[in-house]
Amino acid sequence: MKEEYTVIQSVDRALLLLEYIVAHPERKLTLTELAEVMDLDKSSVFRILTTLSRHGLVRQEEGKKLYKPGFGIFGLASSLYEQLKLPVVVSPYLREIARKTQENAHLAVKSGTQAVFIDREQGTNRILTNTNIGDTEELYCTAVGKCLISDYSRDELEILFAGQTLPRFTERTITDLDSLSKELGEVKAKGYGLDNEEYEPNVVCLACPIINYQGKIVAAIGISGTKDSGLRDLERNIGIIREAATAINKLLSGTDPTGETASSG
Repeated sequence: MKEEYTVIQSVDRALLLLEYIVAHPERKLTLTELAEVMDLDKSSVFRILTTLSRHGLVRQEEGKKLYKPGFGIFGLASSLYEQLKLPVVVSPYLREIARKTQENAHLAVKSGTQAVFIDREQGTNRILTNTNIGDTEELYCTAVGKCLISDYSRDELEILFAGQTLPRFTERTITDLDSLSKELGEVKAKGYGLDNEEYEPNVVCLACPIINYQGKIVAAIGISGTKDSGLRDLERNIGIIREAATAINKLLSGTDPTGETASSG
């Protein structure tokens, strides 16, 4: 399909306008100048600016008709930075999890309705499937996925999966939002997610959420194993993953794993 048929013009214009404003933070940009830059009428540019302002990506100087980058950009940038630095923080714990459980250990983040794996450590146990960096899995029927959306309300799930069906992968797969919402409530209460042959036959996965300094779930760590090994060592492996997640969460919240506040110096 040609690019001109895949680009949404209004979104493209909004992003081009935002890129221009961000590239000129020292300039006092007026509606007139921005309209000239975009080669659009003022009313169209004003609507775009209003939309960007609503999301905190553009701000208007108080009492002046001048536009500058909005502070909402920091939020987007910090989220990306957090994801980029997560493997550095989590990698030693993944190695320890893989060593203790002998199962494949992995780190995943949310992207749309998918869980994306951004780090992994291979265990010594043989498993039918293997997770590689960059692979994706469904949020609604995997252990890491359930952890990533365990704080979503029923209404938020409706928005997240708007208009989508939840495909069945095995006879155990959750395929409706009511059941998913109930399952996520249990994940939140227990502090870990379980995938008992919901995504793949004979594969059991365990995971715990990773929480940043703002108390937001930013990732999940977990393991994948065969049904026999996964269920046999369930309680022990949950304990190992919980311990690692607790230590990581303390690091991300500004305290070391012993619970002491990290110094700024």
